[in-house]
Amino acid sequence: MNTAYLKYVVEVGRVQSITKAAQNLYMGQPNLSKAIRELEKEIGITIFRRTSKGVIPTPKGREFLRYAEGILSQLDELESLYKPRTDAALELRVAVPRAAYAAFVFGDFLNSFREANHLDVHFRETGANQAVRLTADGEVDFAVIRCQAGQSEYFETLLEQSGLASEVLGEFRMHLMMSRNHPLADKREVDYRELAGYPEIVHADLQPPSLSFHKIRRGASLDSPLRRITVYDRGSQYDLLNRVEGSYLWTSPVPEDILERNRLVVRPCSLSDIQHMDILIWPESFSLTGPAGKLADGFRDAVRSWKVSE
Repeated sequence: MNTAYLKYVVEVGRVQSITKAAQNLYMGQPNLSKAIRELEKEIGITIFRRTSKGVIPTPKGREFLRYAEGILSQLDELESLYKPRTDAALELRVAVPRAAYAAFVFGDFLNSFREANHLDVHFRETGANQAVRLTADGEVDFAVIRCQAGQSEYFETLLEQSGLASEVLGEFRMHLMMSRNHPLADKREVDYRELAGYPEIVHADLQPPSLSFHKIRRGASLDSPLRRITVYDRGSQYDLLNRVEGSYLWTSPVPEDILERNRLVVRPCSLSDIQHMDILIWPESFSLTGPAGKLADGFRDAVRSWKVSE
C-alpha cells in the first residue's frame, strides 16, 4: 500500500472536497481522483460517497480513515525519533558512580550546550555491575564505574565478556567527609578508632568501594554498636551530614566549591588503606567522539586534578 495514498484520502476526508484537497496537496484533481480509485480497488471498499456538495466518507470509509490517521501519526513519530539531528542537538545517556565530581563535570558539560535546539540527556548514578549491564545492553552510551583495585581482574574479565572497551581514569583512597562542626573536623588525619560511636551514612546500593569497618582492613573493628544511616538519594547526604550530629561518610575526592557550599570538610583516615579506581567504559562498537568524547574528557580532566592521598 502506497503511504502517499493514505495522506491523500486523509486530506480529502478532512476538507470533504477532492478539488480543495488537490490544491492543498499541490497536485492535479484528475491524479488525486485516480489515486483514490486505485486505493479503493486495492482495499476493496468505497471510501467516499460523492454528493452535490462534495464528498463524505462511507461508514467503512470512516473506519479506514481512522486507521490511516493513526498510521500516518506513527510514521511522523518514527521520523521525528530517528531522523538525523542537526549540529545544534544533544542526545546522550551516561551512567556514573555516586560521586560528586561526576555530577559537577556533567553540569559544566550541559552548560556548554546552552544553544542546543534539541536536548535529550540521561544521567544515571548507579553501581559498577549495573553500569556494566546498562552499557552492554545499549541503555547508556558509556559509563564510569568504580571498584577496588583488587577487583580489577574481575572487572577486566566482565568487560571483555560484555564487549566493552575501558580506560582507567585514576586511582584514589577514600576519605571521611563530615560537617565543619564535627568533633573530628579539626584533625589533619582521623584514627579509625576515633570513629567509635559516631553514625555512618551509607548509600542504599552499598557495594565496593563503599567502606565499612569490617570490610576495610582485616582485623579492624570497633567495640561499639552499629550506627548506620542508609540514604537512597545522594543529594540528601549533605543535609544529613550537617543536621545529624557526629555523622560522617566515606567519599572519593570532592570539588572544593561543593565542600564550601555545604560547609563540609574531607579528612584522611588511617583505616583507609585500600586503593580504588574509576574506570571509563564504552561499547567497542561505539565511537567515543563528539559530545560523548567531550564529556569523557571532562571526567578525565577532573580525575587528573585530584590530589591523591598516598
